[in-house]
Amino acid sequence: MTCRKYFQYSKITTVCLVYMLLTFLPVICFMISGRLEGEVSLNARRAGLMVNSFVIAFFTVAICLMISVFASLWIYTEFSRRSLLRWFFLTLAPVPPYIYALSYMNFLRFMGRYFPEVLRYRMAGIFPCVVVETFVYLPFACAAALIALDQVNEKEWSAALLFDNADKVFFKVIFPKQLPWLLAIGAIIFVLSITDYSIPSLFQVNVYSMEIFSDYSAAGQSVHSLYLSFPLMLTSAVVIIFSLLPLKNISYTMKAETGIKPAYSKWLKAAGVTAVLLTLLQIILPIISFIPSMQNLGDDLISASSELWNSCISGLIAVLILTVPSAAMALLLSKDDMSFKTIVWVIAVLPLCIPGVLTGIGVLKLFSSTSLYVLRNGALFPGLGLAIRYMPFAVLIQYGCYLRIDRDRIRAAKLLQNHRGSAFLRVQLPLMVPGLIIAGITVFLLALGDVGTSLVLMMPGREPMSVKIYNYLHYGSSEKVTAFCMMQMVVSLVMMGTVCSLSKWFQRRNISNW
Repeated sequence: MTCRKYFQYSKITTVCLVYMLLTFLPVICFMISGRLEGEVSLNARRAGLMVNSFVIAFFTVAICLMISVFASLWIYTEFSRRSLLRWFFLTLAPVPPYIYALSYMNFLRFMGRYFPEVLRYRMAGIFPCVVVETFVYLPFACAAALIALDQVNEKEWSAALLFDNADKVFFKVIFPKQLPWLLAIGAIIFVLSITDYSIPSLFQVNVYSMEIFSDYSAAGQSVHSLYLSFPLMLTSAVVIIFSLLPLKNISYTMKAETGIKPAYSKWLKAAGVTAVLLTLLQIILPIISFIPSMQNLGDDLISASSELWNSCISGLIAVLILTVPSAAMALLLSKDDMSFKTIVWVIAVLPLCIPGVLTGIGVLKLFSSTSLYVLRNGALFPGLGLAIRYMPFAVLIQYGCYLRIDRDRIRAAKLLQNHRGSAFLRVQLPLMVPGLIIAGITVFLLALGDVGTSLVLMMPGREPMSVKIYNYLHYGSSEKVTAFCMMQMVVSLVMMGTVCSLSKWFQRRNISNW
């Protein structure tokens, strides 16, 4: 074995071991900390809960992907690549997911004034869960679908237009190129949906992830909760592996813009317009829900300032903890000549199947017998749990961004560098900054809306905003929930604007010095 090969293998092994140690920390802790007490059985009731979880996740993914395919096609055709308007569906991305549940409830109450039978059938059950979760995850699905279209080389489908009509070219040439990204975002949405219990519980639907939390709350046996999680993790693992592995075959290619606009049929255009209208509905309904809370916003801001501070600190700690290991793993995945690529990909994506509740229990169990347990009163424990939970998400986001980096500039910088590492610091790192920012912002938003992990790790008196919103929705105080969501959105937007401004300054500074 040559020195170069040995260095490559050692680097791959080191990155994978560190990543596995961090992401599988809860499961490792369970395995070495205790023994199983009592019997774990998948009885008829738990099987029914598993079916509920699967049905909600499946239909949420199916609807999100169907809307995102046609919406992204219409946006890609009608807007320029440099237009910011094409990202309008991300307008309410900083809004916590519970505002959509509140919007749905308010809309049905309004309709119930004229059609009372609506309230009887649609205020609870699986249907409202699917509707609300579709609105929650639709912006991210549309973003992934549009990014996938941007990755397609226009020369390929513009040449195909010479031999076939635009509709057939889309389904035969463009859509297959878009499919791996759709499968990836579908798998992520599926995992987020099937491991979440907060939204289903608002509509009185029992799901399997709630059974895990209830079991641990009642008995306090973490090993028992681990074994109880196996059906959920197995289902998630199968979906993750089969949906995300196609991404490993995507490599960097130079994209060409021909300026040609395909002339799709009126049926495909109508499907695109309908999908865009649904994305607009996802924006309009929550904004209408904001109106009643405008009057008492000052009082609500004071009453929830400490909870908002707790959420922001925990989210920032999570971003700081996961940035370096997730960036290293994403860089490893983006290498075309990497050995054992399939194994590394499985290691990268498999932690997605660990439920957030289990992550929180594992972090709590890990530090309960050490001197670090005294730090539980702060934001470190929730931040660490959120970092472990969302690290695989950050890896996938950064990987997608790294595929858009111009590799020729990096190769040229390595040839002309004065000393080892200068090309990375002066050229590659500034090119990586957008991916780091997008991943950090996404993780921060996911952390602000997290309930499963935060509910286990929070201490009395240090309640995060997400848990406060979740509790108030159960109490029926809709005006306060809307105000809390507005506060959280404003903080997220300010943070996003500040980070983006700093990153642009950082890139300009490095480019001018190179």
